[in-house]
Amino acid sequence: MDAVGTSPDLRISLEPRAIARRLALPAAFAAVVAGVLVVADGPLQAFADALSRAVDADPRWVVGAVGFELASFAGYIALLWLISGKVSQRMDLRASAQIALGGAGATRLLPTAGVGGAALTLWALRRSGLTTERAARTLFAFLVTLYSVFLAGIVVSGGLLAVGVANTDGPFALGAAPAALALLAILACLALGHRARTQTEALRPGRIGALLSGGRLVGRGVRDGLVLLRRPDPRLLGAFAWWIFDAAVLWAMLHAFGAPPSLAVVGLAYFVGQAGNTLPIPGAVSGGIVGVLVASGVGADVALASVLAYRSVAIWLPAGIGLATLPSLRTTLARWGRPEPAPVTVTPIELHPPAPACSLAA
Repeated sequence: MDAVGTSPDLRISLEPRAIARRLALPAAFAAVVAGVLVVADGPLQAFADALSRAVDADPRWVVGAVGFELASFAGYIALLWLISGKVSQRMDLRASAQIALGGAGATRLLPTAGVGGAALTLWALRRSGLTTERAARTLFAFLVTLYSVFLAGIVVSGGLLAVGVANTDGPFALGAAPAALALLAILACLALGHRARTQTEALRPGRIGALLSGGRLVGRGVRDGLVLLRRPDPRLLGAFAWWIFDAAVLWAMLHAFGAPPSLAVVGLAYFVGQAGNTLPIPGAVSGGIVGVLVASGVGADVALASVLAYRSVAIWLPAGIGLATLPSLRTTLARWGRPEPAPVTVTPIELHPPAPACSLAA
């Protein structure tokens, strides 16, 4: 048995009851905090006003938001199926859906700042028969492809606001600063990809070696993502669907509670807020989205109500589906852990499909 498959530090509990027990205390704490905020006065009145608006939401937009979130996860599953299916025959559509939805449950329900879903995906890739290095490289290729759209979204939406194409009451820096940082991140990733192409030196020990190893892994993920772009596949659109349809949930909720701002404002607020996922701080995502909306001229009560509704759909809909998927995911991973009568054929991303076999006729 491999190290990843047996390590207690990397093993993820897929028991729904265990996850529910972990959620009991945070849920009770959230309920108490919500009650305090509702009855509080003064600076928290905007929060109470936002909650009172919830009963006036247009149900048609709420239903549309649910549909957008389901479409978002369909794109995520398609992209994972495309990239992982190129390196493991076991990663078919069914397995990709189970891992994607199970990872969504881990990401949303466990306080790991988004690491839970990535850890589960890496573990599943190892159980599918990949080596640790190949599984990590596949995961990074997936993440680089997915988050390239995220960074491009910040550049486009922030740039439109900065040059004045989209109307907003916010300052110039509100759009220019995030766009500039995202552009620098894109250039840095491309530089790592170029360096990985020519990098041949042995890895160094210690922290510097770990940083170089991480940079090389990201660079290889960039290269693999560029290879995918040179071989177009409709499933690549899943990277766009993941972000666009999830942002559409926020857009729909702004419609449900009042007149929404321009699409560029919604896009920038969404992408800047999602950057809060890197912080293990409760409310970082919601706070970032609300901050950009309010700075752009959206009323505080409308912004709060819309973001709370968006987060409710974006968190609890995938979490519920993910919890329901965990038993079938456990069954799949257990089946992969049993010996197979024949080895699994692994096809690296860089290789072209094999040529037809030659005829043996005399």
